[in-house]
Amino acid sequence: MKYVISHIRTFGKFSISLPVALTAYTGYILFDGQLSFFGLLVAVGIFFLSAGASALNQLQEKKYDAMMQRTNDRPLPSGNFGLSEALSLIILFLVLGTLALMPFGWKAVFWGWMGVFWYNLIYTPMKRWSAFSVFPGAIVGAIPPIAGWMAAGGSILDVRIHFLALFFFLGQMPHFWLLVLKYGKDYKRAGFPVITDVLSKEQINRINLIWFLATFISALFLPIFNVITNRPLTWVIGVSTIIMMAWSVRITMQVQKDGQSIHLRKMFMYFNSFYLWVMILIYADQI
Repeated sequence: MKYVISHIRTFGKFSISLPVALTAYTGYILFDGQLSFFGLLVAVGIFFLSAGASALNQLQEKKYDAMMQRTNDRPLPSGNFGLSEALSLIILFLVLGTLALMPFGWKAVFWGWMGVFWYNLIYTPMKRWSAFSVFPGAIVGAIPPIAGWMAAGGSILDVRIHFLALFFFLGQMPHFWLLVLKYGKDYKRAGFPVITDVLSKEQINRINLIWFLATFISALFLPIFNVITNRPLTWVIGVSTIIMMAWSVRITMQVQKDGQSIHLRKMFMYFNSFYLWVMILIYADQI
């Protein structure tokens, strides 16, 4: 039984779907102005839609996953799931996600499904022919907070949700390129165009630093756009951002000196931890 659960968890990429759900919750409470049980229901809906999109992506890329060491043990290429099991789980995930969002109106459902549409029908096919698919793909990261915001009754014209979505959008580029630097050979083995075919690793490191700094600098604007309003928390996010900016410059210099492999895991972990930290501050701001 535990192996079946493990395969389901892998098929729905629960480790990714959970933080995606948290970004939707962040959008919800930003408009609602309080930590909310109803916001958790929205997060559940986005979690299952994200799981459904991830599972559908694995069905779309089954033959490519089989070619890569990183993904060849996933349920479909490994043979642990057949087509019928895969389709059943995809439908289950998508139906559960839709049902959880329906009480919040058609706008919540629309934006929830917009993430599925963009990920599976635009980004996934684009990965096959462009090494720069990360740019349209990054839009996927900006959609869940908008879905949460709309579910809470917010307006799409409000500058707060635009800036919050921008903050999550900016972080998708270094997140993706760090993965490419780590698994580039795997991607090339499966026939995916990768950024290292176009740019040198040194160039990618410098560009990555720019995206790091852009992401951290954008966090400084969260209090300005009233995403965080508590004065002590504005100081916390300011100090945190300055520390992360200094870290990004230092780690980039180390990478240029020592090579990437020994630092990639640390860069990936620290950068994504910053996003979690900012969401915790936004939650704290609503208490």
